[in-house]
Amino acid sequence: MFLIIEGFLYFLILISQLSWIKYFSIVVCFFYCLYKQNGYHIFFLILLADYILLWGDYYKLGIALFMLVQCLYHRQLANDYLFYLGLLSFLYPNIYLLAFVYALMSLVNIITAIKKHHFLRVTLILLTLCDICVGLQFILQINIPLIWLFYLPSQVYYAKMVPSSEDRTTV
Repeated sequence: MFLIIEGFLYFLILISQLSWIKYFSIVVCFFYCLYKQNGYHIFFLILLADYILLWGDYYKLGIALFMLVQCLYHRQLANDYLFYLGLLSFLYPNIYLLAFVYALMSLVNIITAIKKHHFLRVTLILLTLCDICVGLQFILQINIPLIWLFYLPSQVYYAKMVPSSEDRTTV
């Protein structure tokens, strides 16, 4: 049922580009992960960031929240605490510095996920394609409707692939 709802929302996004439909599609992912009892903490941050980026002008805060999401993805991939040094860029929240550090965090996560053959590699590659479109939109000051072509599939894939609390076993 989750995939049918998201497929319908994806179709609506592609033909209408309405922000409330985009946001609702992420809300559905959040509730699906809440139902699975895993991954919902990431989607909570994503909900906040998407709200800010879809209806506000707080781009620095939106990027900062997505940096925290990258940290949570990294926590699933590795125990490398050096990765979190990128959060120091919050001390000087210049939008270009935040975007650069976010891009580095994404790259590190993609490389780690590919090396480990982790399910996150698909999510992260789709997010990077989305982020390239966002960057071009910001730099060129034009609307690039491809953003959600990559973004929603990345989120739906993550929601489907993150193990439910029942799938995890304790040793």
